[in-house]
Amino acid sequence: MRKSFHCAILNTMQRLLYRLYLYFATIRVRLGQRAYNLYLHRQRSQLANADLSYLNLSGTDLRGADLRGANLRRCDLTNVDLTDADLSNADLTAARVTEAQLAQAKSLVGATLPDGTIYVYRG
Repeated sequence: MRKSFHCAILNTMQRLLYRLYLYFATIRVRLGQRAYNLYLHRQRSQLANADLSYLNLSGTDLRGADLRGANLRRCDLTNVDLTDADLSNADLTAARVTEAQLAQAKSLVGATLPDGTIYVYRG
């Protein structure tokens, strides 16, 4: 009986430590993401040909960013401000972005859109 009691306490402690580990790991990831978003906000004029694929950029301010030729495959662009951003020849394949966001961009000429089609300007 005493042995099973100690095993139960040990299992409870292990679960508690695991939950604490997950909690602090989540906080670390969120802080890292916010720091990276701040870095991107400051570097937005120098992002041409950057590989930003698979990143969660939600909430990042990319107004006026130079994203010509950038790889944004499967990137999460939820709530990203793309006003006046140059997305010429950028790869947005399977990116999470709305048509309204793309309509704010300065240029999409040659960009691969989330559905895989290439944007061709027909003025």
